[in-house]
Amino acid sequence: IKSMLSRTLRNFASSQASSYTPRFFTQEQIDFYNREGFVVAKNVLPKLVTDNLQNWAKQMEDLPETPGKWMKYFEISKNQRLLCRVENFLPFFQELREISYGMITDMSSDLFGEQAVIYKEKINFKFPQGNGFAAHQDQPAFVSFGVSKLLTVLLPIDANTRQSGGLDFVRQHHTHKEILPQNSDGSIRTDIEAKLNWIPLDASAGDCVFFDSYAPHRSDVNTSTFTRRNLYLTYSPLSQGSWRDKYYEEKRRLFPPECERDPTKDYSEGAKVFNVANPIK
Repeated sequence: IKSMLSRTLRNFASSQASSYTPRFFTQEQIDFYNREGFVVAKNVLPKLVTDNLQNWAKQMEDLPETPGKWMKYFEISKNQRLLCRVENFLPFFQELREISYGMITDMSSDLFGEQAVIYKEKINFKFPQGNGFAAHQDQPAFVSFGVSKLLTVLLPIDANTRQSGGLDFVRQHHTHKEILPQNSDGSIRTDIEAKLNWIPLDASAGDCVFFDSYAPHRSDVNTSTFTRRNLYLTYSPLSQGSWRDKYYEEKRRLFPPECERDPTKDYSEGAKVFNVANPIK
């Protein structure tokens, strides 16, 4: 029954794609996204959401490591175990679930030109002196599910600046729809990274940054005095299926949080898909 429902939804989405009418973005903004690989919507979040982002992030930071629920991942920096990421939190945070499945889904649909569906969610925590994320593309993490078209939405919780480890992007490279040669950790090969034209993209709470899954991006160490937290929502076209449940089922099996790991198992193969170019251990 579940597969039949999924197939019905995909067929419906496909039939609607040709007649889709944007609800949030102008055609000029959609054209910019398609040309550049990203677009910034400044101060678009409802005030209630913007005002509570830091509070919700703190609640997630304080959540106990609990098997089978939210998924907390850690890094080691200067011999300290630091929280690096929380995933699979939407089932437990109603307000974030409403904005993610509502307004942000609609905005993502505008950029796809058809109905979008949420694929996964995460918050990255970058504490002072926390490590950066190496240059990478998101697409390699999605190929095992056969989804060819995705976008991610960055909702800054804290100011993204050069000091706090804000993101850099490469313009227009997404149009090639190719995965660049990689280092062993899934990051873009160092010699290729050096040849790319990186531009800084700073953002603040209330903004939304939408970027294509093929768009190269990276971030540096947080040299500021505050924790830089970013919420990321990834979407795919509904016409290609609804994959969130399957994604987290596979991630728990192949690269689970530490509290769910079997000490006798090697998770290095799962890391090649679910731990691309980041400092998580």
